[in-house]
Amino acid sequence: MQALLGLGVPFEYKLSPQGIDRVFAANCVGHQVLVTLLLPLLKAAVTTANNGVRIVITSSSLHSVCRGVDFDLLSSSSRVKWPALFDGVWRYGRSKLGNILFSKELSYRLLQDTDPASKRIYVNSFFPGNIVTDQWVSWDSYFGTLIGSLIRLGGYVFGQSLEQGAATALYLAASADVNKLDFRGRYFVPVAMPCDPSPMGKDMILGRKLWVCSTETSHMRLLTPSFT
Repeated sequence: MQALLGLGVPFEYKLSPQGIDRVFAANCVGHQVLVTLLLPLLKAAVTTANNGVRIVITSSSLHSVCRGVDFDLLSSSSRVKWPALFDGVWRYGRSKLGNILFSKELSYRLLQDTDPASKRIYVNSFFPGNIVTDQWVSWDSYFGTLIGSLIRLGGYVFGQSLEQGAATALYLAASADVNKLDFRGRYFVPVAMPCDPSPMGKDMILGRKLWVCSTETSHMRLLTPSFT
């Protein structure tokens, strides 16, 4: 199973219906809610999955622009970084840092669970690469059409192809290497290479705080009582 939900870098700042940054709501809280709702089915699927069950979460190299997660700022009613370009990139990077932390925290909780099926669920995150998609048109909003076009051209020349972007996700979803090498809570970059995230991406204390914050935001009791 792949939790490939995401949101690009928006020009206009908005809050979600829950009152938090909508990028963070979609990329972090939404992932946690979806995966949690599906966990009973994923555990049941373990009996027929020879190589275990996989949860693959899309992150980004932009997670490194975020040096921390101030949970009070998640509900800020205005931009928290200036200029607008950096604010948008920073908020997107914050959500992608959240993806990595969620992957690590969920992996830890599954290993601690008393249900043997939980230990056969492998959770990892990855950066697909710099792939030019329709979202790249948003650069025009910041720099104008000419510079936006040059940015897209640079992406075509120096970035990854669609096939390369998909390769890491497919590797984590289907390769027997994942369970043989016991990849859990790892971060991968193109193509299918394990890589250390930023120092904040390895902060397990921050990961637990994020888990609690997402739980409270979604008003759900996540996983089993032993995970609280």
